[in-house]
Amino acid sequence: MKQLFLAVLWVSISACAQDRSVCSAETPLKGECRIALEQLHPTQGGVGMIQVEDEVAGLKNDSPQKIEKRIAKKVIPIVIAQNASGEPTYYLVDRHHLTSALWRVGVREAQVTVVGKIAPNEDLWGTMVKNHWVWLKDAKGQSIKSEQLPQRIADMTDYPYRSLAGMIEDDGYFNKWPNPYFAEFVWAEWLGQQMNWQAVTRDQLAQQRKQAEKLACSPQAKGLPGYPGRACLFD
Repeated sequence: MKQLFLAVLWVSISACAQDRSVCSAETPLKGECRIALEQLHPTQGGVGMIQVEDEVAGLKNDSPQKIEKRIAKKVIPIVIAQNASGEPTYYLVDRHHLTSALWRVGVREAQVTVVGKIAPNEDLWGTMVKNHWVWLKDAKGQSIKSEQLPQRIADMTDYPYRSLAGMIEDDGYFNKWPNPYFAEFVWAEWLGQQMNWQAVTRDQLAQQRKQAEKLACSPQAKGLPGYPGRACLFD
C-alpha cells in the first residue's frame, strides 16, 4: 500500500510540473526550472532528523496539488556550476529539510530557483564559501572538507542540534533574516556547546527545548545571528 501511495504521489507531482522547463546549464539566474531530486548535491553534511520526520508527517496528509503549492511557496534555491566541458552540477543551497522530507514521501522531482551560477574558470568552493552557500562542519561543529559532503539528499546524516535550533527559530527565539543561509547551524553548534552535546531525543525534547529557549535569550547568545528573537522580548 505504501509503494502504491508513493507511486501515485510521484505521478501526480510530475503531472503538476509538466509545464515547467527542465533545469540545464542554460537556465538563467533567478530562473525557475524542475529537477530530479537525485541530481541535487547537498551543501551541508546533515539535517535535523526530528524536524524532517515532523515535516514528513505533515506532507503525508497533503494532496499532490498541496505539496506542489508548498514547494512553490517555500522556494528551493540551487546553484548551477559548470565544469570545463560545460556540463552542469546542481547544488542545493537551502531547504535541505524540506527536500529531504519530500524525498522520504516519494516526491522525486521539484521546482527550484537558480540563485547562483558558477563558471568553469571560477573557484567553485571558494565562491560557495564566500556566498555562504555551503556549511563545511559536522554535527558537532568540526570542520570538514567539501569532498566529505554527501552526494545525494538521501545520504544526509542526523545533526540533532539542528533540530533544536530550528524549533526555537520557529518559536521566534532568533531571527534567520537577514542571514538566510545556515544561520541555524551557527545556533546549533552554540547550543551543543552550551548543553555539553547531550543527546537530543524525543522523550527529552520538551525539557531540552525549554533549556535552549532560555539560552537563546541569554546575554551569552548576543553575538549569534538574529539575536534577540521576538520571543525574548516578551520573556
